[in-house]
Amino acid sequence: MIAAGWTLSWWGQRWIRWTLLSAGAIVSVLVVVMGFHLSVPSLSPDSGCTREQVQCMNFRPVFWLETGLFGFVCCVLLFIPTVVAEIVNRVENRAAADSPH
Repeated sequence: MIAAGWTLSWWGQRWIRWTLLSAGAIVSVLVVVMGFHLSVPSLSPDSGCTREQVQCMNFRPVFWLETGLFGFVCCVLLFIPTVVAEIVNRVENRAAADSPH
């Protein structure tokens, strides 16, 4: 969704692109924080599991952490071409403004 929104934002104003990118990064960080704060149900003594056994682990927080980190990495990777494109646009606009018609 982050990449699709970023791609579609190129047909709009600059502020839309930066707002979507910032919102995606903020939501991704919130998802990571939520993953850290999810409560994991405790194991009952009669379950036969210990905390060290992988088959007895609750992976729900891990999925939230992975999702948030993946979203944040996507935002960072999209930030780079966005900055480059902004620099190129500014240079082109200055060159067009400085050139005699």
